[in-house]
Amino acid sequence: MKFLKFFFIFFFTTIILTNNSFSQSRFGELTEIRDKKMRGKESQWVRPHPGPFIWNKIEKEQGTFYWEETDAQVIYSQKHEQTIIATIWPHANWEQKSCKRKKARSPFGKNFSKYLSKPCSMDNYKNFLLKLVDRYDGDGVNDMPGLIKPIKHWEIMNEPEYKMFFKGTEDEFVEIFNLSSKLIKEKQKDAVIIMAGAAGMFPENKKFWKSALPKIKDNFDIANIHHITPPEGKCDKDMWVGDFSKLLKKLSIQKPIWVTEAMIGKCKVIPIYVNAFASGAEVIIDVGVNAPGMKMSKKSRKKLNEFIKEYDNFETIKKLSKTSAEFTYKDGSVKTLEF
Repeated sequence: MKFLKFFFIFFFTTIILTNNSFSQSRFGELTEIRDKKMRGKESQWVRPHPGPFIWNKIEKEQGTFYWEETDAQVIYSQKHEQTIIATIWPHANWEQKSCKRKKARSPFGKNFSKYLSKPCSMDNYKNFLLKLVDRYDGDGVNDMPGLIKPIKHWEIMNEPEYKMFFKGTEDEFVEIFNLSSKLIKEKQKDAVIIMAGAAGMFPENKKFWKSALPKIKDNFDIANIHHITPPEGKCDKDMWVGDFSKLLKKLSIQKPIWVTEAMIGKCKVIPIYVNAFASGAEVIIDVGVNAPGMKMSKKSRKKLNEFIKEYDNFETIKKLSKTSAEFTYKDGSVKTLEF
């Protein structure tokens, strides 16, 4: 009986979600500037993936910087009032060749770096990173021509527990992450640092992050979890947010939680989104129409778009039952969802 009482208190509790300095929208999409179907919605978050913020794309030869692709992404997002989450990839072919690093199998094809190890020279990397932030920080010095909306949200690396994204040790990841965060914050005081996304809460993910998180916890503002379903479409009921929240709590880390890659698999779209928000997610970023892996059905995507249109910008969410939730808004209004 005590267990049941605790369960119902927990299940129907109100989860308070605060916007702080973040965009009002609770939703966003992975985007690809070359794909018309994956350019994101108006006035929402966009996370270009892998995006143009790749050292190898920008500094193709040492000392020569190419800003065309990054500028195009920023210009498009400004025009459509989107807020960019910029993923930083600290790899450049020329730089890693200089100390004869081993090649890796690129996760994103020929346009990505052929090397995924720690930089040979952290000074070379720091020089690139400072120029990147300097161009988009909006301080009026060395900014991109026509910059109106600065980039403030920087995600440092991606799923580093998997070798397909980073061929280095945990300690090397920690070194790169902490150096990057401190450098960005020194250059851009209002920058928001997003933790490199954890690739789920499977045992191998938990093992890596249980060790790595305490070493980086003072250098990120937002905790970050991904929910990518395997080929058979198996999914977690709240996109791992509940398990991730428990891990953070166990490590005495109090940070907002974002899901920056959300794939629903065989889960029903509205319940899994509601559960994720109710478990503590502040923002959820959909993987997009043409992302690799199991596709969301047209019917589910229509439901998601209708849900976003009707319930976005909420202040708090309260789960009323297994099939209903209540959303409150800044103006005091309340909306109830039956699903």
